[in-house]
Amino acid sequence: MDVGSPKRGKIHKGKSVADEGTAMSQQAINDRQWENLPTNCLVDIFQKLSLHDLTLGVPFVCKSWYEASLDPSCWKILDFRTIDPRPGSEFTEKFKHEYRLDRYQFRGFLNFLIRRSCKLAILLIHPPSQRIPINDLVYILKECPKLDIYNPPLSVKNPGLMRKFILTVHETILRRASYEFM
Repeated sequence: MDVGSPKRGKIHKGKSVADEGTAMSQQAINDRQWENLPTNCLVDIFQKLSLHDLTLGVPFVCKSWYEASLDPSCWKILDFRTIDPRPGSEFTEKFKHEYRLDRYQFRGFLNFLIRRSCKLAILLIHPPSQRIPINDLVYILKECPKLDIYNPPLSVKNPGLMRKFILTVHETILRRASYEFM
């Protein structure tokens, strides 16, 4: 062996121990793939993704990602800042295409979110640039009993305030409408 050459391990059947170690580590790298991650690890990652990624990206990667994306904890926070859920928007057109829908209705999209969260959603982040009809807000609030609504530029320090406000306004509108029909 030359003084300048690197040391090698013992040779077994024509391969050195170092070569076998390299081959084993290369095999381990090849065996580690995203789709083979345990479901709980995928869920932990998916909880941090945007609504856009959860609806239009993750479920279409592979079966294990789709199954992990069905975990209700991925759908606890419904952040509408990353999507435009109005009919005809780029997001809704992609949504229709990916889910093979003939038509899109916002109420149907809310139902999709409610089903995915198993009615366990706790926060809907609603940017003021989007207008969600009060009937739809009331609908999702009633379907998801722990859901609160947050309007980012408004600093609400009292959790549940928006929820109470929307439900009270809706109840007032209904009472007023019933008086008009009498």
